[in-house]
Amino acid sequence: MSKNLGKENHKKEGNISIISATSLEKVVASVNIYGAVDAVAFEGFILKEVLPKIKEGDCLIMDNAKIHLGEMVREIIEQEKARLIYLPPYSPEFSPIENFWSKVKAILRKLKARTYKDLIEGIELAMLEVTQKDIRNWFTHCCYCTS
Repeated sequence: MSKNLGKENHKKEGNISIISATSLEKVVASVNIYGAVDAVAFEGFILKEVLPKIKEGDCLIMDNAKIHLGEMVREIIEQEKARLIYLPPYSPEFSPIENFWSKVKAILRKLKARTYKDLIEGIELAMLEVTQKDIRNWFTHCCYCTS
């Protein structure tokens, strides 16, 4: 009798990393990357996806992940007259995107995607489940003024 009876054999595929940005109203930008995200990929995300959507006076909140700390990131955001705010180390309680990821990951776990294609579709479906009310509540929960 086979030990794998009743189990599907799945070849483990590479990781998918997701970079996203939210405003008080919506997911502003999101990119799926096959593999790990490095500083170059993050800078590209800021330049191509986020920068065209920010305006003077906007605040971008980031944790102290090494990829967020590049001089280029700071310079291009400040050129747009936006503010870049780095959170204190080890303070996810002040990061609304952490709540966003918690909801997205919970939905993905329920979907049980087992292929790359299903995972990409699942990510899209999970992000569609995030409402404006969710996002505002997460900002409020993290002690940001939302009025």
